[in-house]
Amino acid sequence: MLRTFALLFTIFLIGIAYGQGKIACVDTNRILQESKLVAQAQKELRDKLIEYQTQLSGKEKKLQELKKQIESKAISQKAKEEKIKEYQRIESEARTLQEKAQKELADMKQRLENMVYNRVKEAAEKLAKERGYAGVMDCAVFIYKESGMDITTEVIRLIDASVPKK
Repeated sequence: MLRTFALLFTIFLIGIAYGQGKIACVDTNRILQESKLVAQAQKELRDKLIEYQTQLSGKEKKLQELKKQIESKAISQKAKEEKIKEYQRIESEARTLQEKAQKELADMKQRLENMVYNRVKEAAEKLAKERGYAGVMDCAVFIYKESGMDITTEVIRLIDASVPKK
């Protein structure tokens, strides 16, 4: 069964290669590791995560301080009630902040992934049109490929062209 599928898939690829033109491929793992655009997107996401972690850490510290004050024997009942209300308020703020952070980070991650994907797609499409490729696939789908098929370096160069140099 697997051999039949592999044979049919190979015949399909050969048909495309000889029937319509050349095929190229990109190594998506290499793009993720080497691209300045990807590194910039990851840094942006990481910075936002650190910002939220710092805010949540501050809330956690405040909650710990309030808990100690609430548990203290030297505090009046009225002061204890006020501390409990403040604790509940800060705890609610922390939950809200955590939910906001999760949503914003997920949205940001999706937006950055889409941006990177679209830039890679545009670069691959541009190279395919310039060089007469019938299609561009991920290099991982090939069991064997000629070295000339891999256009990853050129794709990285194109997508990183707009990244500001430091």
